[in-house]
Amino acid sequence: MTSGLWLDEKRFMEFGTRPLAGLLGEVAVAPASWGTLGLLPDPDPVLRERGDDVKVLEDLTADGKVCSSIQGRKIKTLNKRDYRFSPGKADGQEPTPEAKRLCDDLTRDLERVDLYALFSQVLDAPYYGFTPTEILWRRDGDRLRVRDLVPKPREWFVFDVDGALCFRGEDAIVGDKVHPFKMMVSRHFPTFKNPYGLRLLSRCLFPVAFKRGGIEFMMRFAEKFGMPWVVGEARPGALEPERRDMLASLSAMVRDAVAVVSGGSKVHIESVEGKATGGIHLSIVGYMDAAIAQVIQGQTLTQEIGSKGSYAASQTHYDVLTDYAEADQTLVVTGMNDLAWMYGQVNAPDALTPVFAYVEPEDLDKKATLGKKLYDLGARFKAPYFESFGLTSEEFSVAAVAAGPENGEAFAAGEDRFTPDQQAVERLVAEALKEGGQAVRAQAGRIVDLMERAESWEDAELLLLEAFPDLDNGDFQKTVEAAQVAADLLGRHAVRLETGRA
Repeated sequence: MTSGLWLDEKRFMEFGTRPLAGLLGEVAVAPASWGTLGLLPDPDPVLRERGDDVKVLEDLTADGKVCSSIQGRKIKTLNKRDYRFSPGKADGQEPTPEAKRLCDDLTRDLERVDLYALFSQVLDAPYYGFTPTEILWRRDGDRLRVRDLVPKPREWFVFDVDGALCFRGEDAIVGDKVHPFKMMVSRHFPTFKNPYGLRLLSRCLFPVAFKRGGIEFMMRFAEKFGMPWVVGEARPGALEPERRDMLASLSAMVRDAVAVVSGGSKVHIESVEGKATGGIHLSIVGYMDAAIAQVIQGQTLTQEIGSKGSYAASQTHYDVLTDYAEADQTLVVTGMNDLAWMYGQVNAPDALTPVFAYVEPEDLDKKATLGKKLYDLGARFKAPYFESFGLTSEEFSVAAVAAGPENGEAFAAGEDRFTPDQQAVERLVAEALKEGGQAVRAQAGRIVDLMERAESWEDAELLLLEAFPDLDNGDFQKTVEAAQVAADLLGRHAVRLETGRA
């Protein structure tokens, strides 16, 4: 019987009849019209519309808002200084000696590399699309060691239609493919159509341009209308020569604050008041600043709260910025793991490559808060718990927890604090608790035994219902009744003493 699969009512495909060679090819390829000389043009829509290249984006960092937004985002990742390489290993296994040696060699090679400066330039990838970093190798016996990691100008590099990095230099037309183990490329959201990555600064190009235009107009407005005006009223019947002399005197007054005018003329100073002082242009600048912060940091309130906002809103915006910083951290981790993979392929292809990761320090505040909650629930800690906070044995002592006093002792200790009548009530309560507790404990043993025998909650309910008629609650009931009667009689006696009818 032939085995296969019915595709529809009329078509039947036998298993094993279609060759698998077609799976090895690529169906969707880049059209030849995409690139010139095999190179893929930069598809950034903003730069393409203006006819500019990536170099124009560097001028945008001169804007104060752009610069502060970039710094605020990058510093959150750069301040994390706890990171390390670990030897590669399979799940559930220890790293091999070759993997340990590979990790140790890479770690020693990077000791002389300024990783802070390297990470800072890697974190420029979200703003410029990508960051190419050249790996400078040196030979050491039968191995190649990393001498330095140098980020290079991104305008020197292009991508071909296959997405491979090519070096073009500053003026060259044709690009040369770069060896895959020579460059470490960090890219921000690359796609098949756009291997250059998503550039955030190109989205800030127009907001910065509009903002600069608004500031320029505001400066002109402030120069013309921000200063007071010196207004002169010529006397009635003044001729043109006299008016010109008065104008000259007022012009000199602006510089010297002294003017001489003819009799009957008036001079007063006017200033622009009210809302017609260019506020609309200031609001345009504020809007563009908010747009820039929104593009770079995803929010606005961590830098400017203004006249609105709340703690909850600012906390939400801070969480958004934290998410962006974590994405930047992933960018660094990916780049360093790519470096580790290339290092392994060059020196030990059969060994598992080292793994780079940030080491998050333990949050001692959260741990202390949890410890306080556990302490309130009855937990008591020993010396190792306090040592986990970094304390030495000389810095703390663990006090022994004393056993709680019996109820009778507690009430007896307070006899000198009550009146004779009140003390009688306290003794009555102590005796009632003592006798009632004995009665409850006698029944508690039986209830615990029933619960241990039960296999489910339903079984426990049935066992308790069956055993309940046999439970001896007489002792507990008698104790409660005696306490109620004694308390009632004592209360009546106290009232009679207060009213003088005893």
